[in-house]
Amino acid sequence: MTTTTRTFLLALSLALGACGPHFGIDTPDDFVSLDEGVQQQRGYAMRATTADGVVIAVREIDDPRRGTRDFWVEAIRNRLRRAGGYALLEEEDIRAASGDTGHQMRFGRDENGRPYAYWITVFVRPGRVTVVEAGGRREVFDEEVEDVRRAISSIRIQ
Repeated sequence: MTTTTRTFLLALSLALGACGPHFGIDTPDDFVSLDEGVQQQRGYAMRATTADGVVIAVREIDDPRRGTRDFWVEAIRNRLRRAGGYALLEEEDIRAASGDTGHQMRFGRDENGRPYAYWITVFVRPGRVTVVEAGGRREVFDEEVEDVRRAISSIRIQ
């Protein structure tokens, strides 16, 4: 990660941290929330993990230019497929507990001969994008998939 990228993520996390989160989410019982300060430095508003490494995380991005949901979905889809080496496996619209409609993309990737799952769900409101990420090694992710679905659907965006 370049110094410029680190500086940008730190500034973003500090700006978002000063405002407090604009969401609530119900994490599954077998997930443990990670240190909030450390996660904010990494650009996350919230991050939780299982003992086996399945992670659910939320990022909030200020969007003063008010990109549409289609814009953000396409930008993320392109970035992950082209630069990240992820294969798009499925996508669908998702309804949050707050009533917001988001778009979920489910990706797969092999790393060191092991398959990984990575889901990213995008919710867009005027001026802010909320991104819910979930992922892990495919074999353990599949064991948690129903809890992951419930957690993503439980998000209450304010």
